[in-house]
Amino acid sequence: MNVVLGYIWTGRGLREMSFYSDEECFRDYLESLSLKLNNERLIDLEKMLDSYFSGEPTRLDYPLDISGTDFQMRVWRAVRQIPYGQVRSYKWVASKIGNPKAARAVGTAISHNPVVLIIPCHRVIRNDGSLGKYGGMDWLKERLLRLEKAEIVSWKI
Repeated sequence: MNVVLGYIWTGRGLREMSFYSDEECFRDYLESLSLKLNNERLIDLEKMLDSYFSGEPTRLDYPLDISGTDFQMRVWRAVRQIPYGQVRSYKWVASKIGNPKAARAVGTAISHNPVVLIIPCHRVIRNDGSLGKYGGMDWLKERLLRLEKAEIVSWKI
């Protein structure tokens, strides 16, 4: 199954990056926001993504222009620190932000991640080693982890 990776950039950085079922869905979304397709200012990002999707260990580091609650921002910062090719559990993220009983809330914050891949939410799995959800494209989470050659193990804390 193919998907399209669409992203929206402002003068300050990347605002959104999401997977869409096809290009028409992404174009419809852009039109609903009165935005136009323009990739000129995203050449550096596209080079990073090309390396990533070629299977090269790549740290996707790009300026962001995102907003969220204080809790979401703390979760997203913690998730952003998970190295390429590694996974952590929702419980691990909760502990990392100083709230070890908040694994479910971490999952909710991750589900609102505005910039997939840059904030690598696909690297967060359940404590028992199962993958968990990925925005209705659970198969894609597994494919991304395989691309990174991630070793999936149970993360007991």
